[in-house]
Amino acid sequence: MGKSIVRWCLTIVLCVSTMKFVVAAETSPAKTPAGPLSPAESQAAFVLDASLKIEVVAAEPEVIDPVAVQFGSDGSLWVVEMRDYPHGPAAGQAPKSRIKRLRDQDGDGRFESAQVFADELLFVTGVLPYRDGLIATLAGKILFLADRDGDGTAEYRETWFSGFAEENSQLRANHPTFGPDGYVYIANGLRGGKIVAERPEWKKDREPLVITGFDFRFHPETGDFSAVNGHGQFGLTFDDFGRQFVCSNRNPCQHIVFDDRYLRQNPLYGVRQVMHDVCVAGENSRLYPISKAWTTSTLHANQFTAACGVTIYRGNGMPAEYYGNAFTCDPTGNLVHREVVTPSGATFTGRSPYEGREFLASPDTWFRPVNLAHGPDGALYVVDMYRAVIEHPDFMPEELKTRPDLLLGTDRGRIWRVTSREAKPVVADVSKPLTPAQALKDLGHPNSYQRDRAFRFLIEQQPADVIAEQVLPAVQGQSAVARSLGLRLLEAWGTLTPAQVVAALGDAAPEVRETALLLGERWWSDAAVSAALMARLQDDSARVRFQAVLALSLAPAGPQLVAPLAAVCRQDAHDPWTRAAVLTAVRDQAAGLLAVLLTDPPGAAMSTAGLVALCHDLAEVSAAPAFDGTREPVWQALLAAPETESSAAMRWAVLDGLGQGLRRRGIVLANSAGFPSTAAGPVQAWLNTACQNVGDESQPMGIRLQALAVARQADVETATAAILPLVMSSATDVTLQQAAFDALAGFPQPELATPLLEFFGGAPPSARRGILDVLLANDARTAVLITALEQQQVKATELDPTRAQRLINHRDPALRARARKVLEAATAERGAVLTTYAPVLTLKADPLRGRQIFEKQCVTCHRVGDLGVNVGPDIADTRTKTPDVLLTAILDPNRAIDNNYFGYTVILNDGRVQTGIITAETSASITLRQPEGKTDTILRSDIDELRNTGMSLMPVGFEKNITPEQMADLISFLKNWRYLDGDVPLSATP
Repeated sequence: MGKSIVRWCLTIVLCVSTMKFVVAAETSPAKTPAGPLSPAESQAAFVLDASLKIEVVAAEPEVIDPVAVQFGSDGSLWVVEMRDYPHGPAAGQAPKSRIKRLRDQDGDGRFESAQVFADELLFVTGVLPYRDGLIATLAGKILFLADRDGDGTAEYRETWFSGFAEENSQLRANHPTFGPDGYVYIANGLRGGKIVAERPEWKKDREPLVITGFDFRFHPETGDFSAVNGHGQFGLTFDDFGRQFVCSNRNPCQHIVFDDRYLRQNPLYGVRQVMHDVCVAGENSRLYPISKAWTTSTLHANQFTAACGVTIYRGNGMPAEYYGNAFTCDPTGNLVHREVVTPSGATFTGRSPYEGREFLASPDTWFRPVNLAHGPDGALYVVDMYRAVIEHPDFMPEELKTRPDLLLGTDRGRIWRVTSREAKPVVADVSKPLTPAQALKDLGHPNSYQRDRAFRFLIEQQPADVIAEQVLPAVQGQSAVARSLGLRLLEAWGTLTPAQVVAALGDAAPEVRETALLLGERWWSDAAVSAALMARLQDDSARVRFQAVLALSLAPAGPQLVAPLAAVCRQDAHDPWTRAAVLTAVRDQAAGLLAVLLTDPPGAAMSTAGLVALCHDLAEVSAAPAFDGTREPVWQALLAAPETESSAAMRWAVLDGLGQGLRRRGIVLANSAGFPSTAAGPVQAWLNTACQNVGDESQPMGIRLQALAVARQADVETATAAILPLVMSSATDVTLQQAAFDALAGFPQPELATPLLEFFGGAPPSARRGILDVLLANDARTAVLITALEQQQVKATELDPTRAQRLINHRDPALRARARKVLEAATAERGAVLTTYAPVLTLKADPLRGRQIFEKQCVTCHRVGDLGVNVGPDIADTRTKTPDVLLTAILDPNRAIDNNYFGYTVILNDGRVQTGIITAETSASITLRQPEGKTDTILRSDIDELRNTGMSLMPVGFEKNITPEQMADLISFLKNWRYLDGDVPLSATP
């Protein structure tokens, strides 16, 4: 027994910013050292590039549980110690987090002098030196701390903002970062909040600001604050030119492509995403740890599971090839990952420069890199929390919450410095206070620490009346970074002039032109600026063209936008981000731009697929407002288009887009009076052709799917006659059949229920789900379904829990009452069910049979191994849960819900109902993720009601679908699925 325990000793690890279990099995000491190691031993174990060296900067006892560091303007190292992680203080005890000030007094590179600056803080997550103190994020607040009596400790504490979510110490506001516009940016930690200003002079009678789905920024001088696009978990960084990047567990580096101020310009268009994965994310990512870390989910093995501390390196302490690279910590793999970042259209693409290895890795499983920072010497600093177990109790099985090793390492912590092995970095003298003249000079320093220090000093001191005229001459002969910062500085001071913007728009560096576009977009009324802005639409740089289109969204709307936007489309239609920018900027000229693109079809050098997608969306946007004579050029272009493959693809796309836009207003394209009489015949012919192609098995699948999209715009009778046979045949391709169900769900006729119910009994499982979705799509057909349930034409057990829940919580009281009566068993008291099912845990179970149950009942929303899709929470860590915990989670899913997985009900203006999880939202739209991995982006203007169900996406009542014996088999599978191949014996599992 003792040998078995030793052999299968497990260490479950999790970083401050993750929710995924990682289990390290005991291995040979020759490969994996037994922790904890001393700093010297840990240093010797590191593996990194031969051209680099790593040195300890600070370690225990000077540093304990560090999670963030920043260097002050005098070279002091400010360290955030989250000593109260993960549990927080016990009842009646003071918080334990601290902020320390470390100094290297003898200049040897080791910060040996440590003083507590502020203590008794709760869950501090980040710090930013500002003026005579620090801005800190902690426990739902942004706090300002200062030492004004000179004793080295912060006796002055002032809360600036409050209201950030405090549900989980891993998922809180963090990384206060000084932005290029003089604002401080905050990653919201994924939980959001309702933010209020606490300083009396900043309140201004503002309502609480909801930042769900957004990050936060505020101006430290004026107190102005707002939500900003981005959704960072634990990490936030800018590159040299002010582009913002964040990260989350599975996403190591995400670029914030769109600012919400642009998206607000066209409420008729809902952008699908605002962030781009620069580095490969999730299950497609690949890591190469050298420690023996064994993930419980095959989906996550050697992948990012705890990405945090993303940093765009901008120092001069490592060789030039590292500059501008993205670095991200993954403490579950005991490593720091590096990717080379290059421009790609409107955004960027990353690639690892290595084959089968990482930038920095250790076999020491206690090495927990959680954050990164720049220093005065240009080095990359690595924050190492150094713990055996870093796990939040919210995500632990009950039997592990009292493990004796949970707090091992709470007396340890390290800060590491990575620099070039050969070249000795030149460290600036920061002992003397800056002057405005020196700060201007330092805007061109090769190391970002000096640049950022100088920029922040000039923002804080506001010496505009002394040196404003000196700024641009001072940076003119320096780098593009310095020239860009000079423009930003003048803008922050309020002294930037239109003439300076015009000059900058002609700068040789595209990055400076991009900055000038950002700063000049408010001057469309100035003729010289306007002309210079328009000229950048034909810039040599794709990013500059993209920014010029965004700037155009703030220009006066009108037909003068059409020609320049059309030119951009011909060059950049292949880039989805530029297409989205065009749709944002076009506003009420969508029909005009569409007509031009249809009249001048794509040439050989143009992206046909991209242009087709753009034309579809332009058609949808143009049809959303009143469908009047302004669309006549569109019809003329459609009628005049030659019969080529590309023109036909564009025609089908336009008809589908027009039809979707009209349906949002309750109009069917075929019945519309909005097109000229000359088009009536051809339109009807096109729709008839589409309806014919839908059922033509001789046509390629791509043509049939395209035809199906257009056929649903025909009159209801014709469309349903063409589409209904597809769903009534078990021989129909699954993809085509599902698309047909989606089309039928949008039709209003109650009578569709009759043939669908007749087919239901013999339909395959995928078709049954589709039939139920069509029946549930509106109230009339829902009533028919409830009648069928009452008459047992459809048995209650035929409804999966998700769809049963839609009936149980239906918005119509009469339908809801009927549904609850007929599905009473599905809403039985959970306590009684748990008591009844407790004996399940004693039954002899077969995990192989349980796999079959999982395949049949669970794969539409969950994934384990290579089975299913992740719509609800990732449950591939089920091996770490006890059987009783699993049984409770299955039978009582609302007991503990991750906020990311609350179900939402969306009622559209046309009466249709959608349900799912909100995965993205902007001021104009939301995106729902639904069972079977489907997603749907919905304009807020189309929403009549958006309601949080307050319940898990997995509804109660699952036990009605399986027998107790099958429940036992299912739990056995969830516990043992990693062992079914014999890799680890079943008998060895807890």
